Order: sequence, then C-alpha cells, then structure tokens
Amino acid sequence: MAGTAFFDMDRTLTRTGTWSRFMFSMNKNRPLFYLRLPLLGLHAIAYKLGLLSRQSVKEHGLRTLTWAKRDELERAAERFADEEVRSGLRRQTLAVLGKHRAAGDTLVMATAAADLVAKPIAQRLGFAVVISTELEWSDDDRMTGKLAGPNCYGEAKLDLILASDAEHDFKRPSSGYSDHVSDLPFLQWVDDGVAVNPSRGLAQIADKAGLRVEDWDVEDMGDKTS
Repeated sequence: MAGTAFFDMDRTLTRTGTWSRFMFSMNKNRPLFYLRLPLLGLHAIAYKLGLLSRQSVKEHGLRTLTWAKRDELERAAERFADEEVRSGLRRQTLAVLGKHRAAGDTLVMATAAADLVAKPIAQRLGFAVVISTELEWSDDDRMTGKLAGPNCYGEAKLDLILASDAEHDFKRPSSGYSDHVSDLPFLQWVDDGVAVNPSRGLAQIADKAGLRVEDWDVEDMGDKTS
C-alpha cells in the first residue's frame, strides 16, 4: 500500500552538511569573508553554550551572502546541486529513494537546510514536496540575512510537516529517515522511524525510541530498507 516517506537531507541523504560548504564556495574569493570567520566561530561556540539560538547563528552566516544577487546565488545553487547528487550522496541514498518510488510512496524532504540549496537537490532526486528553512529576500533581490519563517529544526520541523500534511494529506503508512537526535519528534510521529548513520545522541536512544538503525554507506543493504 503506497504511503509517504519523509527524509532529512544533511548527513542523511548526503554524507556531510550542505549549507556551510555552499557558503564557503560562494565566498572563497572574498577576503572580507575570511576576516569574519573568527566571529562565525564565536557564534557557533555561543550556540553550543546556550547563549545564542540556532536561528541567530544561521542568520549570521546568511549575512555573508548579502553581497550577491538572487539570480547569481540560484545559478550557483543549481551547480552545487549537480555536484552534490553526483558525488555527495550516501552510497544507498538512490537505492532507498528508488525502492520507495517503486512502491508508489510520496517522497517528502524535510530539512533544516535553506530552501536555496535544498530545493534544487530535492528536484534532482525526485521529491514531490520540500519542507525547508525559507530565506528572506529584499526588494532588490538580495538576501536580507534573515529567515522568512521558522528554522525547520527540531519541534519546528514537525510543526511544518503537520502544516504541510494539512495541505497535501500525506497518505499512511509513513516512514521517516534522519541522522540526528533533533529529528526525534518527526521520527516518532511517522509509523516507521529510521536512524540513518545516526549521530551519537540518536544512536544512544534509537532502541528505546523504537527506531530502526541503518547504515547507508555499505555497498549492499540487502532487504533491510523499508
């Protein structure tokens, strides 16, 4: 029976995070960016210490790209997506997506990554719906350095999935895949939650939370995928 499969993106479908690499690729020839790196590092430390919100850290990084026009960023994001799909995915990502597609499942990406990067990657992988962190743009088509809505992370990700469910009426049974403990709310909301190459925090609670664990970096998973 066809249902819905929800996927986190960074470190679930992909081997590593995407946004920082995209940000660095856009700024690699801008000397002022390197002068800001220590401040970016301090923001990250402050977040780890609970002194700043995750959204504040993300918006500080966004401000390093306010120099670029939207069309330039979108073209770069398209090129980035091409390369990510070519060489940045986990070994079993395409096989798992293909299995769900063959079963008639609706594929939904639910990621904290910015829509600028998430949507072109999702398009190449055949996702029907993308739930991501939306960026705010100025009237002259530049980033404002702020988010246009909630950061799609943790409980907020589940809230956005529920809002999208009200619009699209996602069919059951549902499955969900993520690498990180922050996605526990949505992994427990779906019928079948899967911890993919889980972070230490998620690995420690996976069994108690009723999650299956899968390694998508192996050559052959056999019939372990749902």
